[in-house]
Amino acid sequence: MVATVRVVEKNGSSTSPTLTQKDGGTVRFKNADDANVDLNNPMVIPSSGSDWSFEKWLRLEITGGTFTEITNLKFYTDGQNNFGTGVNLWAKNVATYATPAEGTGSTGYTDAFTYTSSAPLNLGAGPYTATGEIGDHVVMLLEVQSSASSGVLSGETVTFSYDEI
Repeated sequence: MVATVRVVEKNGSSTSPTLTQKDGGTVRFKNADDANVDLNNPMVIPSSGSDWSFEKWLRLEITGGTFTEITNLKFYTDGQNNFGTGVNLWAKNVATYATPAEGTGSTGYTDAFTYTSSAPLNLGAGPYTATGEIGDHVVMLLEVQSSASSGVLSGETVTFSYDEI
């Protein structure tokens, strides 16, 4: 049997976050700190400047299985921003969880679409040998600029990968 690894979104207090399983699921960027995929607290196109989402904190978690170790945690995209003009996705890795905040700018972040399978964001070398959360968090922000087109955005896929023995 192999390791059971899931992607979790973390929301709420830094001392007692809520974990929501997201592997194979949807992360919705909005103006609220929650994991709900709903139409509440939508991002809006501002008349000038940018509207920033709340941070989305994602992390890998080993929940069981039979394995020796997991190593080489990575995060990447397909390299194509299909959100359209005026919509940017920013990402960074962070070791320690903090209460998600509403974004105010991209300082410290990198365009998420520069992370590809050939140039991924490294989340930890490991080895990870026990159950629990592993590696760094991926923290993402969505930016909607005044030049964006109205309407619902198409989805984008992000990938987490790792090696397992």
